[in-house]
Amino acid sequence: MRWRPIVSVSIVLAALGAALMGAPERVARAYGDWFYPRLQASLTPLSNRTTLPLFDIIWITLVIVAVVVLVRGVRQTFRARSLRIAARTLATLVTIAAAAYLWFAAAWGFNYRRPGVETAVAGFSAARVTPDALRTLARQSVSRANALHAQAHAEGFPALDAVPSPLLASLHRIERSLGRTTPTAASMPKRPLTAPYMRAVGVSGMLAPFALETYLNPDLTGPERPYVLAHEWAHLSGFASEEDASFVGALAALGADVPARYSVWLFLVSESAVRLPLAERRSLVANLGAGPRTDLDAIAARQRLRIPWLDRASWVAYDRAIKSQGAESGVAGYGRVIELLLGSGRLSEEDSH
Repeated sequence: MRWRPIVSVSIVLAALGAALMGAPERVARAYGDWFYPRLQASLTPLSNRTTLPLFDIIWITLVIVAVVVLVRGVRQTFRARSLRIAARTLATLVTIAAAAYLWFAAAWGFNYRRPGVETAVAGFSAARVTPDALRTLARQSVSRANALHAQAHAEGFPALDAVPSPLLASLHRIERSLGRTTPTAASMPKRPLTAPYMRAVGVSGMLAPFALETYLNPDLTGPERPYVLAHEWAHLSGFASEEDASFVGALAALGADVPARYSVWLFLVSESAVRLPLAERRSLVANLGAGPRTDLDAIAARQRLRIPWLDRASWVAYDRAIKSQGAESGVAGYGRVIELLLGSGRLSEEDSH
């Protein structure tokens, strides 16, 4: 049919434009403030109606379709000895890839074009990020982890598929403080079909973009779950870069119940300690109680399940994918949460329970 080449070319050109052209500020603002919140509020509740990991099913289906198209095209090309068939097969594959990218960009990917979270934090100052402030945060993290450990374990950590209401309510408060007028519809955490891969590369969780779902690694320890879920919900809220999601997720966990607060302080123990000189790091860890230390050992044991070569290859690919969307820090953004927390001056404010 004559219209098929026109549709195919239109899809490919639209995908190239979306990938290569920066969105004007007005367009990015309209997407972030109007289109995406309404889409998320509609799409996530639909995906919550099933425990099936829809994103995994979608991308596996796309791969199967692409393989079928390729195999059929190769066979027909050799039988007919026609380069036209080969070109048509290639065009079909490119169109499928372009359509998938457009789906990703429209459903979530354009959030990468939005300004960083620093622009929404009142009074943010990079001058607060000093070695002394880091040492203070490290000591505070150890102190809070020690203090909250017993109560957090006594109250218990959320199940892998739970939607903790205190954490969600805290996220909504943080969203409002950062100018998000539409509260995020909570996604029910799901177990992905790709759980063995997540284990092999050490991924704790992910935002599945096509249907706006949240996936958690089934191997997560109890103390990890609240903060990891808060991080993924921050992505769901439209905070695309890793540093922004880590920052918003940390604030959300700090404003929630005791298990969530313990979860994020335990995370901050590790994040702050690795930035200290070795001698100071050892002194800091020596002050950590037996309970938090046991929890960190369990997290370390989980992370040792990674397959080193696959882990490295995965993170290199993910780093390039993030940077291709305009997030210059790539996977290094995970570590910037400390700078954002210190610069915001909101740590003591959020953990005032």
